[in-house]
Amino acid sequence: MSPTPPKALDDTSAQVDSLAHDVWETGLDESPLSATFLGDPRGADRLDERGPAARARREAQAKGFQQWLQALPLLPATTEAGLTQRVLARSLADSIEEFRHHLWQIEVDQLFGPHLLLAQVLSIQPVTTPKEAEDVAKRIEATPELFAQWQGDLEEGLAAGRLAPKIAVERVIGQLEAMSTTPSNASPYASPIARLPATWSAADRERATARIHAAIDVAAKPALARLLGFLKARVLPTARTKPGVCHVPGGEAAYAWRVRSQTTTDLSPQAIHAIGLEELDKNRREILEIARAEGHTGDMTSYLVKLAADPRFRLTTREQILERYRVACARMNARLPEVFGLLPRRAFVVKPIEAYAEKDAPAAYYQPGPESRPADPGIFYANTRDPESWPTYDFENLCFHEAVPGHHLQISVAQETAGLPALRRHGGFTAYLEGWAHYTERLADEMGMYSTPYDRVGMLTAQSWRAARLVVDTGLHALGWSREQAVELLDSIRGGSPGDVRNEVDRYIVWPGQALAYKIGSRTITEIRERTKRRLGARFSLSGFHDEVLRHGALPLALLGEVVDRWPGA
Repeated sequence: MSPTPPKALDDTSAQVDSLAHDVWETGLDESPLSATFLGDPRGADRLDERGPAARARREAQAKGFQQWLQALPLLPATTEAGLTQRVLARSLADSIEEFRHHLWQIEVDQLFGPHLLLAQVLSIQPVTTPKEAEDVAKRIEATPELFAQWQGDLEEGLAAGRLAPKIAVERVIGQLEAMSTTPSNASPYASPIARLPATWSAADRERATARIHAAIDVAAKPALARLLGFLKARVLPTARTKPGVCHVPGGEAAYAWRVRSQTTTDLSPQAIHAIGLEELDKNRREILEIARAEGHTGDMTSYLVKLAADPRFRLTTREQILERYRVACARMNARLPEVFGLLPRRAFVVKPIEAYAEKDAPAAYYQPGPESRPADPGIFYANTRDPESWPTYDFENLCFHEAVPGHHLQISVAQETAGLPALRRHGGFTAYLEGWAHYTERLADEMGMYSTPYDRVGMLTAQSWRAARLVVDTGLHALGWSREQAVELLDSIRGGSPGDVRNEVDRYIVWPGQALAYKIGSRTITEIRERTKRRLGARFSLSGFHDEVLRHGALPLALLGEVVDRWPGA
């Protein structure tokens, strides 16, 4: 897609819409995996390209689009085209700055690395025709090139003295050891076989199955083994034991950019660290109020340890976990019309995180349904490994965050909002996306949705967790904290599984700045709501406020504030 403005469009709004369309379409051309997630069939036999040539091409595209945008008159922010113009400006600036910091040179990711992302895409990729089954096989056959490009990126880092964090390398090595030795019929890359249509002839099913198995055996498994050997021989011996990106050459500037990008604010890491400590203290006091009402005389940590050891809050089977989530989600679904006018048409389901990923995965996450297949549900993925390790008082809060009224509601409403360009229906800013989901945890409390005081403790520990993220993320990446310091802080506010705490810390290590978005975003949405209530007085409607926040798609936080400050308009 050429970043050249069409001369036939003289109207600025039309130019902005055309630019937004081209930016979005170019992004899908460059990322066929993203296209598949969205239900777009383009590039279904390809993988995303890494390496210097791909980066140079994408940087040139972004700069060309930015030049086009800067040549246009600035439209009023009271129009959707004006909002799109501002969203584009922020998105393109972030994309261009990303190329300055070379973070691909240290990218070893045990959560969404290329080896796992392919498995996640294949778990939803359509296989309704022989052509689609062949696309799956070709995509798997492209893994040697993808992993070679990934290796090349890491070799760049080794040459420049930019080293991946050792804990992430060790985790990915464990994943690759399992994936490279798993029989093809049990490989996570073989998941499409289970979805081959029952209406196909036995011969067609056998042919497609054999083709996919061959792609795994001939291409994917040897490529995984080569990548494993490279990580063991070249990356692990010199991987950095100090986890923060501040210990990487240029890391201080890279982290400052990640903070700005992930929060859409100009807050410094030091200011965010202080906010985290302030919020953490407030949450501790709230938890202790409940503890005192329950007769506990010790400190917060001892109370949480006592709850964590109480067998009343433990389940014994994976299915019990899923059912508990389903019940909580159904209860909230029934109450949504009380505080929302805009409700999603798309349904969602609760599913377990796949076995190949659950060991290193968080407690839960959400995957949107593809726009092109509105009958396909969104998926609330729950971690069911070692069922007795998950305290049930965390479940309601996780449901409200990941599904309704959190990610599923917000993302589905955005997808279903007519008139917005695809860039705004599907794109977004982490501070808004995660800030909204975190905001809805407190909203659920206002609605009286937590079943017991212990479920409220679950909500408050989640609030503390997100506050602690501000402290831990900035501690690791700006202040030079060790992994052990981060674990110690999180242990003090959660009486849960040590493995869960370490998984979370290791997530922050490989995603610098992402963990800041939740609390900064939710605080900002709450601040916008409170000032709107003061401004409107008796005219304030909670349902109307929520609809105004949701109906424009995910916006940078300052721009969201400007939009709501004009609501309800003349």
